[in-house]
Amino acid sequence: MEAKNCQHKLAEESKTKDDFIETILQNLPIGIAVNKIDDGKTIIVNKCFIETYECSNKDLKDIRSFFRKVYPDDVCQNEVANKGGTNDGQNGDPEWVSWNSVSIKTQTHENRVVNSKSIPMYDKNLMISTVLDVTNEFNRANEIKRIKANQEALINTTQDMMWSVDSNLYIIAANDSFVKMIKMLTGNIIKEGDCALIKEFGEEHLVKWKVFYQQVLNGEQITVKDQYYNPIKKKLEYSQISLSPVFNDKNEIFGVACCSKDITSETLNRLALENAQIELQKIMSSSLDILCSVDAQGYILSISAAVETILGYNPQELIGKALSDFVCFEGLEKTEWPIGTVTEGHDILNLKKRFLHKNGSLVSLIWTTRWDPKDKIKYYVARDATESEKREAALVESEKKYKYLFENIPCPILIWDFETLRIIDCNQEAIIKYGYTKDEFLQLTINDIRPPEDMNLFEDIIETEESFERIRERIWRHKKKNGEIMFVDISKLLINYNGRKVVLVIANDVTEIRYYYEVDKLEKHVLELNARDDKRLEETIRIYLSGIESLHPGMLCSMQVLRGSRLYNLAAPSLPEKYLKVVEGVEIGNNVCSCGTASFLKEKVIVTDISNDIRWAAYKEVAGQYQLKTCWSYPILDGKNDVAATFACYYRKIKTPTEREEYTIQRAGHILQVILNSYKREHDLKISNERFGYATEATSDIIWDWNLETNSVYYSGNMQKLFGHMPDAYDDNLPFYFEHVHPDDRGRVILDFDQVKHGTMINWTQEYRFKKANGGYAFVLNRGIVIRDENGVGTRMIGAMQDITMLKQNELRIIQQNEQLNEIALINAHQIRRPVANILGLMELFNAEIEVHEVGMDIMNHLNAETKELDAVIRRIIDKTVA
Repeated sequence: MEAKNCQHKLAEESKTKDDFIETILQNLPIGIAVNKIDDGKTIIVNKCFIETYECSNKDLKDIRSFFRKVYPDDVCQNEVANKGGTNDGQNGDPEWVSWNSVSIKTQTHENRVVNSKSIPMYDKNLMISTVLDVTNEFNRANEIKRIKANQEALINTTQDMMWSVDSNLYIIAANDSFVKMIKMLTGNIIKEGDCALIKEFGEEHLVKWKVFYQQVLNGEQITVKDQYYNPIKKKLEYSQISLSPVFNDKNEIFGVACCSKDITSETLNRLALENAQIELQKIMSSSLDILCSVDAQGYILSISAAVETILGYNPQELIGKALSDFVCFEGLEKTEWPIGTVTEGHDILNLKKRFLHKNGSLVSLIWTTRWDPKDKIKYYVARDATESEKREAALVESEKKYKYLFENIPCPILIWDFETLRIIDCNQEAIIKYGYTKDEFLQLTINDIRPPEDMNLFEDIIETEESFERIRERIWRHKKKNGEIMFVDISKLLINYNGRKVVLVIANDVTEIRYYYEVDKLEKHVLELNARDDKRLEETIRIYLSGIESLHPGMLCSMQVLRGSRLYNLAAPSLPEKYLKVVEGVEIGNNVCSCGTASFLKEKVIVTDISNDIRWAAYKEVAGQYQLKTCWSYPILDGKNDVAATFACYYRKIKTPTEREEYTIQRAGHILQVILNSYKREHDLKISNERFGYATEATSDIIWDWNLETNSVYYSGNMQKLFGHMPDAYDDNLPFYFEHVHPDDRGRVILDFDQVKHGTMINWTQEYRFKKANGGYAFVLNRGIVIRDENGVGTRMIGAMQDITMLKQNELRIIQQNEQLNEIALINAHQIRRPVANILGLMELFNAEIEVHEVGMDIMNHLNAETKELDAVIRRIIDKTVA
């Protein structure tokens, strides 16, 4: 019995203990489940485990059921596996598993995050699993991360600069804006631990900021405004910088937090506002109009100084008084003054009323009023209408004058509708100039007075008002009623007329002016072509004739040159080639076409009807074949007043020359004469130059030309042939000549430039030695002549240099021979004549003293005669040699 009681007591104690453990287990804040390892059946599961997963006991009867319920899809199970392992309840091979921060979805579809751990007890065939709901902690951690990331993003995405420094003024942290700004201003890339006082800012800046930082480290919180030059934007920028102390957990200041906000826009706006207020005050003081503000009750709040000029009141006299007190209502009720309309938001524009002047007179003012509903203030602008009334009166008078001018101005005026293009009005001059009556004009559009070929151009520019306003071309072509084309200088104005957009056109006939301008332009162009070397005479003449044809539509021009007694075609840009071949080489004579006759008679020939003119009898059929009905021909004379060519004008209709055509032909004759004479002179000059070239080639002299105006000299090519000097050494090179004259000869040879140019010398001749390219000297004979103008000033000196080296050498040989002959003569005089004289003396002695027989006497006489003859010969030799 006692044993039974003891057993019962133990059972009760065990139960009490189990109940206690169960109570603790069920109330633990950690979910606990115990399963058998071999079959996965659940033995124990506490309330926290069930609440965490929101499962019932039947869902947790084994591991397989638990996984299917808690992790119903592969995605969840893979996530558990990726966290560090899995408890494979399906194959019955459980392993120890532990993972953290696993996302689950409860039965009520609530997302939770849990930490789970499985502890196997193999000796007891048990697996103890724990689970802890860490959703709140996980969310808080994520929130902290998010907040931190947002904070970093916030400070790095803001345009404001943020940075902090420690008590030693080294950077603790800095956002991207601060780093970028420092790099832009100094080129440095600042980072944590760098000194905040950057030397590139300059000593003054560093001292200032050192003071700022120290103030904050002493416990102050300060705000400063600063300005700096932005090198990228190239302008001054402004910033507002807040500096606050940073405290540690012991409430000790260990650094400075700084935030710099760009206030450039606000600063500029403030400065602009200040300037605007100043300008407004200037406007209020200097405006010629009355500027006035009035409250909702109609009392004046402010009024500009112009009121004293217009109404005689000082502004201070009117402030606080009702504006309506100064209005003259003239029979209207005061309540009809439109103040209420303004306060309802309706602006009043250009209302004319009369106001009382301080002197009692009435002054007309034009008022414009606007209501500001926010400030409940009416703003008035009043302008003295006295001048306006005068202008209105003047406008009426002006309209009268306009009507008078419209009808009487000496230029055609047309008004046409911009949309329909119909002409709606014209003046009397337009009727006269164009040939239409007014009724006919009003039936036309502006296109009806234009040549068809100009239509596309005109249609393009009237597509829109903008394109029409952009027209820069002023000269247009208009067509008269008779079909004649007229060039007009257009002045246009797009205006509103009776509610329609219309164009007022003043058309100044410039046909005549344009004709003279085009004539001058063509002649200038042709003369420029004639002056060029790359244009042949035929091409120049063809261009000129084509230009004349463009000035006179329908005219066909030709030019023929006279060679001997026949005319040959030089240029005819529009005449048929076959016709030109027929008349090529026609012999001039009276009544031989127009050109042949004009050449023969040396006067112009006007044939108005080829088919009935005797002068065209032989050629009228070929002319008719090509519809040539009129031909006027003008002879072109040369400098000797002989016919050099003819200029002819054809038409395919019977007509006589107009005044303008006569003028063109007369000028063309002069131009063609100039061109032909210029061509002849140029041709003659070319031939002359060729002859000179050939002459210099043919002679052995060096031809030279000293230009006394440019002080340059020309030498012919014989300089190289005779003396070996290359052309690049002596072309236009006067010093070359001076340098190559023998030094001993320079003093008498070199000419003074001023004496030559301004002296009286005409002819010059010198012999001297000239240095050759090989270093040797040649004897030259140089002759020149000075060419002087009408004032006696030398312009050129032309001459020829001749190599006389051979001549000089021959002279030396002759001199040497003469010296030898003189020596012989001396020998004759002294050596030969002496024995002859002795013989003659002996002969005289024989004759005087010695008797000689007759034969001997004959011999003596003969010897005496021969000796005297020999003496005479010796005397003649001596005389010739000495001479």
